[in-house]
Amino acid sequence: MFFVFYLLALVGPTVAAVVGTVPSQQLTLEAADAMAQAAIDEATARQFNDISVTVLDASGRVLVTKTQPGCPRLIPAIARSKAGACIGTNSNSRALKEKYLPERQAQLLSMTTIGSENGVPFAAVPGGVLCRDSEGVVVGAIGVSGASADEDEHCSVVGGQAVGFQTSPADSPLN
Repeated sequence: MFFVFYLLALVGPTVAAVVGTVPSQQLTLEAADAMAQAAIDEATARQFNDISVTVLDASGRVLVTKTQPGCPRLIPAIARSKAGACIGTNSNSRALKEKYLPERQAQLLSMTTIGSENGVPFAAVPGGVLCRDSEGVVVGAIGVSGASADEDEHCSVVGGQAVGFQTSPADSPLN
């Protein structure tokens, strides 16, 4: 323990402050469940196709997955992959698509392959939204699939914001 304090004294107050920082809001199981339910409720209210929602914590661990009965079998995996792309790159899945397609398709394919080989699902398709606390710290991501890409992203934004997180993107494409 002495070594840790000695090391912090050597590297300066900036690193010490970061090491001691605790996010103002963390992604709890209850918040993840509320996010998923808010996304499903929004899809239902707007009469979108049935959706699947996956909420990941900042480490990429699945906290909640909810799927409406009418979803085809592959849809939950796509929702998880959209959220996984967010956690894996600290970006939203639409931004990834826009950054890499069409000019850098080979690079995006490589990223997808590397993710798959390492058990990190990755899909650069709109519907994955990065969630941050009030201090800007990434706390997790929400991925939605089953409706159109814009509708998926809309439901993800609604889900993330339902519990007070800042979402990236901040606005729904449907607003």
